[in-house]
Amino acid sequence: MKIQLTSFTKAGGILCKRLRQELLKLGYEAEGCCKYATDDLMLLTEDIRTHTKKAFENCNAVIFIGAAGIAVRAIAPYIRSKDSDPAVLVIDEKGRYVIPVLSGHMGGANSLAVRLADILSAQPVITTATDINRKFAVDSWAEEHGCFIANIENIKYISAAILRGETVGLYSDFPVDGSLPEYIDTSDNAHAGIYISREYKKKFSHTLHLIPKQYVIGIGCRKNTVYENLLEVINSVLCSHGISACEVGAMASIDIKAGEKALIMLAKHLKIPFYTYSARELSEVQGSFSQSDFVRETTGVDNVCERAAVKAGNGRLTACKYSRNGITVAIAQKEWRCSFEDNTGIFGS
Repeated sequence: MKIQLTSFTKAGGILCKRLRQELLKLGYEAEGCCKYATDDLMLLTEDIRTHTKKAFENCNAVIFIGAAGIAVRAIAPYIRSKDSDPAVLVIDEKGRYVIPVLSGHMGGANSLAVRLADILSAQPVITTATDINRKFAVDSWAEEHGCFIANIENIKYISAAILRGETVGLYSDFPVDGSLPEYIDTSDNAHAGIYISREYKKKFSHTLHLIPKQYVIGIGCRKNTVYENLLEVINSVLCSHGISACEVGAMASIDIKAGEKALIMLAKHLKIPFYTYSARELSEVQGSFSQSDFVRETTGVDNVCERAAVKAGNGRLTACKYSRNGITVAIAQKEWRCSFEDNTGIFGS
């Protein structure tokens, strides 16, 4: 997760520096920016709206240390939708309160607020109704379990029904594990319901369609590959195998491609993580893969795309190596199950 921290006062700068250091220790990619020059923090020289626009485009979470009003005015022009906005949080300069402002569920602002509050010994201020009532939040569950929400406008029907104490239906084309959350039932008679499938059917009057991201793309390519060419090949391979882009949960390659611009752009376009592995890690992947002496001489492993896909997905190869214009692509399918174990989807569990 890439996090941008921004502070506006000297006291806020001290807190910003401390928080950034703690986040880095936890493995986050965190940048700090302050209106007052301090060690380890960038100086905020541009206007706050321009700064915020860049953060919205490039970060998973945006944290303001200062007044909530400043944050709200700064983010207002850039708010788009539940499935695209980053998590936005506000922390007072004394570090007493951590307030999720935007994308509490799908963006992970609520869970991040709790983690930040633990670091600061602060109070997380959670306002989402399902969370404060300890009820199942379907958008949080979908995010945690790697599902694409095809019609986010229907989330409100599911949440409202649960808060009213009404039964919400569940229909899944995938195996269901664990005990169903309160008010969730496999009944077909519910007014609102959740349908988990690759393709949409109106199972309920208000159907929330969830699509599991069960595929992983493995990619190999030449240096300085043109992004448009890469995107065309990826779309062609997905289409030929009847896979929608929204079913892709990750992409992977060899570590020497970690900085390849076209791959980074593709991951951003698909809104998925991009994993890279060393030649040794890829060589240790078990299975039968196509081999290339040229690839072995160049990278240290006989195949990149197939091995990377299987490694990242911990699954089976469903589309073998396809090569075009210096680009190789393979697809692995991981086993996906509809799991309700450990009270997932319920805040604080």
